[in-house]
Amino acid sequence: MPYLFLLIANVAGISKVIAMKNSGKVCPGEYNSVRINTLRSILCGLVSLAIFFISGANAQSNGWWIWLISGLSNALMMFLWVVCSQSIGLIYLETFSIIGSTAIPMLIAPLLYEGESVSLLQWLGFLCLLIAVIALSYKSKKGEIPTETKTHRKLSIIPIIYVLLLILSYVGTSVTQKLYPTIVGKEYTAYFNLMTFSVVLICFSSVLIFGKAFKKKSFLPESYSSSKKLFAYIFIAAVMIYVYQYFSTVAASMLSSAIFYPLIKGVAMLLTAVCDVVIYKQKLTANKLIGLFFVFSAILLINI
Repeated sequence: MPYLFLLIANVAGISKVIAMKNSGKVCPGEYNSVRINTLRSILCGLVSLAIFFISGANAQSNGWWIWLISGLSNALMMFLWVVCSQSIGLIYLETFSIIGSTAIPMLIAPLLYEGESVSLLQWLGFLCLLIAVIALSYKSKKGEIPTETKTHRKLSIIPIIYVLLLILSYVGTSVTQKLYPTIVGKEYTAYFNLMTFSVVLICFSSVLIFGKAFKKKSFLPESYSSSKKLFAYIFIAAVMIYVYQYFSTVAASMLSSAIFYPLIKGVAMLLTAVCDVVIYKQKLTANKLIGLFFVFSAILLINI
């Protein structure tokens, strides 16, 4: 059952990735990212509230600091992801997230959860993921100018501060997904998600209100009137973000850190590579095939 939850979370995850990237293309720019994510967080909040009441879930005051960190981390990650995705290919964006979402959570898991440990085979599985990242982001030979190489060149203009904050945001979102159900209880998952997205909404709406009051900026995205697709992307992303958050939190409560973190990232990398080829028409090169081989190897080693 936890593996089914994890698969549902990953399918929702790649769906939100596509929708978020497309919304960023329709309305590029940092402040448009704030506008888009405010609309998205409103929808996430409404979905969270509906699920909370429909499921008859209970509230719990304990562990408030966990959902606060979760909300702040999610808000930061959502903003940075849209901004960075405009200049970095999907597969390259994953190279930064793997550090924050997998390596650091695995490293600190024995300190957070009593009785948990990471075996040598599981660390080898993570090493396979790192090798897969290197293979998937390897530059092509001279004379070939695929989309990946152009994207890689743009990487140098991304501020280092953005990359570091993106890594930290992934740490916050990943660790809190498992920490909350472990400390408070998985029966409060709906409440955890509700409070997480409430904090996200407060963060983005505060920026919008500040921009309106002091910078005379509009609340709506600049090209909203010329693109009906934008709102469709925002709606799809909002629903998929909630589905991903809910099912990954449930899966995290049922699996050990050494299995959950690298497994969810490994499947995400696999789906991202397929997405790059099928949707964004990037070539299935030899280095990508090697990378996919190491992703499959990682999944096998993690579950032995």
